[in-house]
Amino acid sequence: MGGMREASAPWSLLASHWEDLFPLRPARVEMALRLAPEGTRCLDAGCATGSLCRALAARGREAHGLDLEPAFLEAGRARAAAEGTPVVWHEAGLLDLARAAGDLRFRLVTCLGQTLPHLLEDAAWLDFFRQARSVLEPGGTLAVQVVSDAGLAVGAGRDLPPLRCGGGILARRRTRVSETEAAFETVFTADDGREARGRVRHRVMDPAGAAALLREAGLAPGGPWADESGAPFTAASAGWILAGVREA
Repeated sequence: MGGMREASAPWSLLASHWEDLFPLRPARVEMALRLAPEGTRCLDAGCATGSLCRALAARGREAHGLDLEPAFLEAGRARAAAEGTPVVWHEAGLLDLARAAGDLRFRLVTCLGQTLPHLLEDAAWLDFFRQARSVLEPGGTLAVQVVSDAGLAVGAGRDLPPLRCGGGILARRRTRVSETEAAFETVFTADDGREARGRVRHRVMDPAGAAALLREAGLAPGGPWADESGAPFTAASAGWILAGVREA
């Protein structure tokens, strides 16, 4: 979830419940495995508690996770240690990707969920794409995923289905505040009555705009797809995925 924002208390309080609220989808793992053969190095930018990283490490990939939120990384380290899965962790935001990676090069960089839209300007997206290209090996892939705001008019909002876990319930609301921005509000109510509230701004982006930025960054775009399974993207899709390849 790490973008340009500072680490925030609501996300910190959710760390222990994160993987119950947002379980790792098998299709996400399968997509990553297709793009990164066994023995290659992968990095998940905005990894949260690192469920994808741990799944890749368990399947013979050298897995790295990057996130801005210390509580996410602490929870991820604890889970990785308990499972015996080796993951390299980087505490950094998306625009610190190249610095965090140093001399390392990756076959796959992922930025999935609703992480990338934390970057609110086209220039920031382009910066991230260029940094991702710089840390990819030739032939390597950047895979990004974004929620679609098609059909949500400026000023309109919608409630997303609440998410439940053993420790409480997460309510979510998305509001289109302008042509280029949406607000995403969350309220986590624990079983003991405590609440953690969050509100972040997200960049509204369509696949064509993102593909143009990928090309400008020197990555060859592929897609869009509706999800990790490769289903075709349509106007009714809840989100989209693009892949950008660093050509040799």
